[in-house]
Amino acid sequence: MSETKAGYAQIFSSHKAGISRNVHIPESQKASWEYIKNSHVGNYYETTLLRAVLRLATGDMKVTPQTTIGEFRFSYTTSPDRKDIFISLVSVESNTISSSKTPGIYKSKWTGDKWFTPKDASPANSMELDHHWSDSSHVAAIPGKFENKERAATVMGTHIENAYLDTHGALTGARQQGNHFSMFWTNNEFTSKQHIQTIVSLIQQAQKQDAEIKWLIHGEGCGTFVKALQFIQKNPIDHDLLTAQRGLEKQNLFFSNPRGRHTSEASLKQIAEAIGIKHVQVRLNKDDIFLNPDARQKTIKTVGMALAGVASAGFGSHLSSEFGLDNAEKLMTLASSNVGELSSAVAVAGGVVLVVGSAAKLCGMARNLKGAMSSTFGSGNQNWAS
Repeated sequence: MSETKAGYAQIFSSHKAGISRNVHIPESQKASWEYIKNSHVGNYYETTLLRAVLRLATGDMKVTPQTTIGEFRFSYTTSPDRKDIFISLVSVESNTISSSKTPGIYKSKWTGDKWFTPKDASPANSMELDHHWSDSSHVAAIPGKFENKERAATVMGTHIENAYLDTHGALTGARQQGNHFSMFWTNNEFTSKQHIQTIVSLIQQAQKQDAEIKWLIHGEGCGTFVKALQFIQKNPIDHDLLTAQRGLEKQNLFFSNPRGRHTSEASLKQIAEAIGIKHVQVRLNKDDIFLNPDARQKTIKTVGMALAGVASAGFGSHLSSEFGLDNAEKLMTLASSNVGELSSAVAVAGGVVLVVGSAAKLCGMARNLKGAMSSTFGSGNQNWAS
């Protein structure tokens, strides 16, 4: 039996298919909620808000009890038996001045010499899916770690050009005054549940509108995007906003310098194929050995060969006994205990050892060391991997 409260109206009922909990909202907001239910398509803030409510209605109690979604501040409480949900506050926040740190969807426009998003640009409610470049696809990017959205927008333009504009004509066609691509700036909040749900909203809105998109997913943003794809894959609930519908093959994914869990090339291909979205390519930054699984595995193999070469060159008989090292922990122990003989070595977390000095003459690791340090502790992973 549904619990009621004075001043509340019911917008979702457990008597309907797929709904397991009754959802109530303040009576004074009923008209606004009906409007959101009927007009959310195209506004990813409204879509994300409505999805949060629907997740509660279908029994998912992992929704954050209080959060801000775009212009909305959202919170809820539950009845003692958890069968009724009461949306206790949904209010439009006052407009604030946007800054380099404000997350949201932005346009990065071609200015004549670069792609650029102004610092004071305001977030949009949706991507302009009918805005195309040389073909019928809208172009969108999700950047990794950058100091601000202005820098991210400019660099993402370069990544998009290298990923998708492989001819001079295509590049010229894209570089038109006022032309733009959409960029979802997370403000480096890559584990944010709200941002993950926003990406789900963006993907499914484009899907619902039968739109073609060329996505460029970069750096740490790849890990966030994977979480969104996993949500779509794991929520085949037969409801318009939650189901992973068909038609995703019109969206293309290009992953550049991927970082995060499940961002090996094999994992990225697998999740894309699992939900029917088109996987184009993974551009690997081979120097990103600490934060990318593919680059790390390649380096571990190379380091093993380097140590073998050092041993064969006469740097200690005890090294010879370590041929065939089968795990990174032994490599770390070996390097840290033989710094003098190897000239110098860097042992780092994650089970990777870079051998330099004399060993570098045999395997070229010194040449890669600078790039690896820059990728990990500097801005090297921001750039297009040549």
